[in-house]
Amino acid sequence: MSSLENKKFDIFMKNFRTQISKLGFKNTIQKDYILKILFFSKKHLSAEEITKEIQKEFNLDIGIATVYRGLSFFEQMGIINSLDIGDGIKRFEFKVDKTHHDHLVCIKCNKIIEFNDDFIELNQIKIAEKNGFILKDHIMTIYGICTECDKN
Repeated sequence: MSSLENKKFDIFMKNFRTQISKLGFKNTIQKDYILKILFFSKKHLSAEEITKEIQKEFNLDIGIATVYRGLSFFEQMGIINSLDIGDGIKRFEFKVDKTHHDHLVCIKCNKIIEFNDDFIELNQIKIAEKNGFILKDHIMTIYGICTECDKN
């Protein structure tokens, strides 16, 4: 973790704590740890993976139910996104400060690749307008086989 990343996280957490306090919500160390794991993660994590990371990194005996409650809260607040790649396991990623992106998912190894394509984005807007919709948000997940799995 670079000092710039740490600084960004500290600023985010200060603002987050202020906002949830204004909204009348209570912050906990468990919520802080969930956010820290997601903020610094380079991949999409399941609740189980987040629980294990917190136990390993912070030596905290946190229950999976606590992690699920925290994730649900953060998703409702718009801080994180969830992604279901079709295997019944919900994965999560930090949303704040990230540009919009879509996902490619390998159906063999569950590898997830983030991508952004201006052509696709523009066409989604056109399709929505053509059908009388105003596009507010979308989720696109493309399933296939990655090059590593294709070799095997």
